[in-house]
Amino acid sequence: MSIAPRDQEALGLVASRSFDGAYVSSVALDMQARRLTLRLYGTLRGGSETYAAALTFFGASALGIENETGIFPESVRVASLALAYNEAEDEGTAELHGRQAWALFWTFDGLAYEEHPAVLASLADDL
Repeated sequence: MSIAPRDQEALGLVASRSFDGAYVSSVALDMQARRLTLRLYGTLRGGSETYAAALTFFGASALGIENETGIFPESVRVASLALAYNEAEDEGTAELHGRQAWALFWTFDGLAYEEHPAVLASLADDL
């Protein structure tokens, strides 16, 4: 089975963005639906404009958390977001690394991506 066109488009959009220096505004996990939603904001396209993005991972599983310090991080600033998709296994992998030695890891079988220019009102609604 190959990756769906929606998923392929979303992977391409995520690959074209830079999440270094972005901030996590929320992480939501719907365990019954196996859906993980990650909301970020920052200068995702470079330049000075701030964008709010929502990445929804379908069929999320194998969620792992790494935190070397053992305490809740004081910063939710992102160092990197890496996504990969293995056609043979029909499964994607995601790694979100923070700037304060924390990381989230998971697998997924589908992805949706949306973003819009962030204004103070929209950030307040998302937080």
